[in-house]
Amino acid sequence: MRAKNELIELYDSLAILYALLPGETDPEWKLALKSVLYGGELLAEGASCYGEQQNKRNRGTRKEYVQQHGNGERVTEFSAITVAKPRAADREYVPPGAVLPVAPVSGEVLPVKVSKSEVDRALSLLAEFPAEPAADRPGEGVDVLLDPVRVRKARQSTGLEDAVDGEVRVLFVSDTHLGYENRTVTESGKTVPWIDEVDSAAAFTRIVEIAIERGVHAVIHTGDMLDHEVDRGRLSIAADELRRLSDAGIPMYCIIGSHDRNSYAPQDSGSMNGIAWLQRQVAKGTLVELSTNPTPVAGGSLDAYGISAGNTGIDEVAMFKSLAWDLSEIGFGLASPGPNVLCLHDSITPFRNPSNAEIDLDQLLARSDVSFDCVLVGDEHSPKDNDFENGYSFETTTGTPVLYTGPSVRISKAYRDRDAFVTELSISSTGVTATRHAI
Repeated sequence: MRAKNELIELYDSLAILYALLPGETDPEWKLALKSVLYGGELLAEGASCYGEQQNKRNRGTRKEYVQQHGNGERVTEFSAITVAKPRAADREYVPPGAVLPVAPVSGEVLPVKVSKSEVDRALSLLAEFPAEPAADRPGEGVDVLLDPVRVRKARQSTGLEDAVDGEVRVLFVSDTHLGYENRTVTESGKTVPWIDEVDSAAAFTRIVEIAIERGVHAVIHTGDMLDHEVDRGRLSIAADELRRLSDAGIPMYCIIGSHDRNSYAPQDSGSMNGIAWLQRQVAKGTLVELSTNPTPVAGGSLDAYGISAGNTGIDEVAMFKSLAWDLSEIGFGLASPGPNVLCLHDSITPFRNPSNAEIDLDQLLARSDVSFDCVLVGDEHSPKDNDFENGYSFETTTGTPVLYTGPSVRISKAYRDRDAFVTELSISSTGVTATRHAI
């Protein structure tokens, strides 16, 4: 017997629902169902309707499936999705014994007759279904089913946003500078007087331990994972730790900093090509590089974006682009309805004064079509004015939180008598809370 198929079951049950809609149903609800089934303007950009996916992603036919799991016309034995009897208000429109799909997060059965005042809730429920349901063949990696702008508006108006988005906990890490100790050998770069106390590999290991102990959903690294001269031994330790983190089900997302870039062409014979190492970790799936397109964090509601130092990604370092970049180069891909976070590794306002900042953050956010709930920044090795209570936390002129966590190793004078730390963030549609963990 053919294995269960989420795509066929969703297509079939939604097609039944669409066929049952009474004439007085709100037109936008009809359009939403039509968009999901057959294509239409409420489908998210880049998403394919379920009908088109049926033809591309299933080896067998729907007819064969309903013969095995139904009455020859419709699926009646659902094993891949949850179905339920219709709402009491909808029973007059639904034949006896018929069932309708249940929204996978909220657990509510989809409505049939939807008034104008109910359409936002109906759209919010429909948006819970996957953009690419499980089928015989994999999809193209699309995560958003319906127009995210319309869905966010619907969820905000109905109060479903909190229930669907929930809270995502990430460990915010920056400037681990693996190989910093090599500066005493290579004589390249400034050093702190207590460099003999620095153990960048041990700090990296401790970060992984904290992530696992705290049970966070993900780790986000905002650049300079590597120092500009990094040896094979420390890279081997870091690779093992990334694998341990991955095995624990905790992904690490990253952008790169200026020292990561410089590790592409090390000057010392004992150093390795750090960029090539980063590329291998990405290829193995133990590291995920962020970009100006949204990346769902741990498959959840939080979308992460990133701009690496100089707006240069890992695979672009070999092009030897300038570290300078212009705001006009940036265009952010449309986000899903959940919270959104932007990661940067440059000197920016409001930490820096406009006169010595590389990027004016207010201007960058003003140009963006994406509304960011939080900005996470690397690069700075000391809190502003050496104020550890307030010098790593700021707001833009429009109130967007801007957070730093500082270096993960004690590599600036401000840390002479202080432990380095990482920051656990709880991010939801209601805001961001932060908790520090010493390394």
